[in-house]
Amino acid sequence: MRPKTETIALLAALLAPLPALSDPADLSDRIRPDDRARMERYDETAGRALTGALAQGDGGDVAVMVAGLAGAALPPAEATPLLAGDWSCRVLKLGGGLPLVAYQPFRCRIGADGAFEKLTGSQRMLGRIGLVDGQMTYLGTAFVAGETPPDYADLPPEIDPTATPQFMPEVGRVEVVDGGAARIILPLPHLESDLNIVLLGR
Repeated sequence: MRPKTETIALLAALLAPLPALSDPADLSDRIRPDDRARMERYDETAGRALTGALAQGDGGDVAVMVAGLAGAALPPAEATPLLAGDWSCRVLKLGGGLPLVAYQPFRCRIGADGAFEKLTGSQRMLGRIGLVDGQMTYLGTAFVAGETPPDYADLPPEIDPTATPQFMPEVGRVEVVDGGAARIILPLPHLESDLNIVLLGR
């Protein structure tokens, strides 16, 4: 049996908040060429998907989207120290058959090194947040719960959306509003939708 003081020290260590990120990693040399091409179409894709969602989406889902997109993004130097820790994350899918679908909140976590993981739900995400050409960016792998995904860097050059299991590269713009609100906006995902938005809150 552990001494009481040792147990208290262990609990304190487990409950301590994660250290803040210092300088974000530069991921510019890691982004796949096809993902860079998707990001080059970010404005066009987001504009079309958001217009469709506003025009045809369910009123409740539209309200969630509008609230989640409110607030200007902080510059990377101010945003980075706010990222580490546990987040509630809500996924919105726009286009690709339905104008807008807002899922219930899940749990996500960002590590002190920028590692990002969506921890719950059937569709999971695992990757890294850093800088690509000076813009805060998420590079990761989408996968189904129960599978062991490869790192983003280890995904094959050619992606087959019909393969089993499905491991899809993801790329998105990361915007931090403050210590309690952020978002990841992913243009042209390989499956289902035209634009995915992960709303982060705590």
